[in-house]
Amino acid sequence: MACLLLRLEGPLQSWGYRSRFSDRDTGLEPTKSGVIGLLCCALGRDRSQSPDDLAELAMHVRVDRQGSLLNDFHTAGAGMFRGSRDYFAPTSSGGKGKNAVIQQKHYLQDASFLVAVEGDAALLGQLAEAVKDPVWPLSLGRKGCPPSKGVYVGLVEGPAEAALRANAPDRARFVWEVPKGSTDGDMRPDVPKKWSDRLNREYSVRFVRGDISSTEASG
Repeated sequence: MACLLLRLEGPLQSWGYRSRFSDRDTGLEPTKSGVIGLLCCALGRDRSQSPDDLAELAMHVRVDRQGSLLNDFHTAGAGMFRGSRDYFAPTSSGGKGKNAVIQQKHYLQDASFLVAVEGDAALLGQLAEAVKDPVWPLSLGRKGCPPSKGVYVGLVEGPAEAALRANAPDRARFVWEVPKGSTDGDMRPDVPKKWSDRLNREYSVRFVRGDISSTEASG
């Protein structure tokens, strides 16, 4: 068993799993679909390619700095573009809308996470090289949220739990993905099955359990 360690840290992050167009939520830690999307960018893998091999990897998170929530309220359309002509936001059908588009987008500010992706060593080795030199820019949940430091931390032999507990800050919070087939935990509908386009995306669920432990207790 091996695990790939990723540092996800930046001014803004957003990890939505219940988002709708007008209200884009964020979870309190990275979603599996968001991390797989980051890995696909590193590989240069198009959305038309299946994410099944990456979805089979287990993902665990150590919350080193929770950060704070930010709500961005904004509108688009239903005004004058530079005072010369009407401006309307485009609709999903490609036409022009008649009303302003109102959105609320939620972010985590100044958060820092250590993520362990666990599974097949050969695949993790390929991912490690890709993250070091990504084909496409990496982002933290949304394209407008770049990382503030290098994402790659290391490729480690052994279980992810030991890797995440090593050198953890005192009173660290952990989110562990439970073994496949188990329902002993909280349900997260963030495992991508198909995302070939914006309108046809399919996700399955996984289960996670959280704990907060002191470095003194875990030692």
